[in-house]
Amino acid sequence: MSHRELLPIPPIETATDPIHSAADMRQRWRALIGDLGFGQRLLWVGFIGGDRRMYKTMSQVPVRAKPQPGLTEYVMSRLPRVLAGLESGATVALLLTRPGRGPVSNLDREWASLLTTSAAEHGVPLEPIFRANDEAVAELAPQLRLTG
Repeated sequence: MSHRELLPIPPIETATDPIHSAADMRQRWRALIGDLGFGQRLLWVGFIGGDRRMYKTMSQVPVRAKPQPGLTEYVMSRLPRVLAGLESGATVALLLTRPGRGPVSNLDREWASLLTTSAAEHGVPLEPIFRANDEAVAELAPQLRLTG
């Protein structure tokens, strides 16, 4: 079952308010993206400073539906250098946007898992990852992989 976004879009000015929880992070993304509805799949990469406020600059990287290990490796391998140039305690915020409706999908979870694993391999501190589609912004929990 899916649901439409019920809360109003926060004013853009709130995008740099302090972030103390996943709910705060969700609201900052919501303020930044405005109206929901996406024509392509993008990975948004932003930075949270040591003061827990989002930097006003970010990047968007076009992505495919299926997770791309090579692209993820490329992006994550460069982030430690960017973070080294920021204030102490800075972290990375990620948002996957895509067209479509419905709840978080298995592909969304696979993206979160790949991003989380690659970030850990490169020592990149991550905020909770979110996905936005044409009807909602939702936190992405990484897909757990069982070994045995």
